[in-house]
Amino acid sequence: MAVMYSCCSEGQCDMLYNQTFNLDQVAFTSEGIKDAQQNMRTLKLANKELKGMMKTVKIQDIDNMQDEMMDMMDISIEIQESVGRSYSVLDDIDEDDLMGELDALEADMGQETEGEGVPSYLQPDNEPDMNEELNLPTAPSEHAVPAGRVNNQESTNYTLLNILFFVRLISDE
Repeated sequence: MAVMYSCCSEGQCDMLYNQTFNLDQVAFTSEGIKDAQQNMRTLKLANKELKGMMKTVKIQDIDNMQDEMMDMMDISIEIQESVGRSYSVLDDIDEDDLMGELDALEADMGQETEGEGVPSYLQPDNEPDMNEELNLPTAPSEHAVPAGRVNNQESTNYTLLNILFFVRLISDE
């Protein structure tokens, strides 16, 4: 800076720096005041808008709506409980008895499929004259399994386990 103001004394240079600093401070303060004025105008407009909106909102209306919502939720819970009620399910189901019945069912299913691997109720009838009287189409001779299904003992066991799980779930409620 000394090179730039070589004609000025050091005191004159300091005075120029101070004047520049003061002018910058005044400009900064002026900008701050303008921003504060703009903020005040914005706050006044927002206050006016909020007052207008608050006239349309009543706390009593909000409380009434909340009460209605709680009543509807209670009714919904009652409906769900009513729909979810079980019919003729004993409260005191003995798991050992249930397992015994499931084992007996499994044994019966195993006996039915021992012959040709097809349960008796899926085998063709030995009375062809009955089909002719009713004019029904003949059943397919092969055992058809829908796509995606498995016809084996594991599938049967899985189904029985699902039934057992469902019964336990109901008895726990």
